[in-house]
Amino acid sequence: MERTNKEQHNKDKAQEEILDEELPVEEKEEKDASEVHVNGQNTQLQEVIELLKRTQANFENYKKQTEKRIQEMREYAAQEGILQLLPIITNLELALKNANGNHDDFKKGIELIHAQCLQILEDNHVKPMNTTNAQFNPHYHEALMKVESDLPENMIIEEFQRGFTLHDRVIQHAKVKVSAGRKKESVENKNNAETKKQEANNNTK
Repeated sequence: MERTNKEQHNKDKAQEEILDEELPVEEKEEKDASEVHVNGQNTQLQEVIELLKRTQANFENYKKQTEKRIQEMREYAAQEGILQLLPIITNLELALKNANGNHDDFKKGIELIHAQCLQILEDNHVKPMNTTNAQFNPHYHEALMKVESDLPENMIIEEFQRGFTLHDRVIQHAKVKVSAGRKKESVENKNNAETKKQEANNNTK
């Protein structure tokens, strides 16, 4: 009986030793599996982080574009109303231009209305163009006529309708008469006359 118990004890001990020898291998396999799992999680985490970064960058771009559009809408929101005022300004300027000097009160009233309208435009960042002694520029001017004159070519001779800008953007082009320069025949005749005059002076001497 005692021998049997001893043999069973030795047998159990041998099995425990076998298990102890096999245990490190299993732990290694578990460790390898755990590392693979962790690496997979790290990869997924990195992908999520990159996605969040791209999303944030796209949102910042969208935010900037939206703010820019809102600013433009604020700046040009009054354009429709201003465009309605411009014909009034034009008519008042024509009335002032053709007003009879004997109607002083009428003229003063028109001048007051004209000044008030211009002040409204100025308050809304609308500025009239100055075409006096100006060179024709298609970005700002609309040429209704081009005639020969003593002025250099493309110089503005006369303004028919004033142009306006809103925040430095043209909302109404100035309608003008433009110089085509001197007539070629006139220049040649003038040169011939000066030549003949010079010859006459030489003969007199």
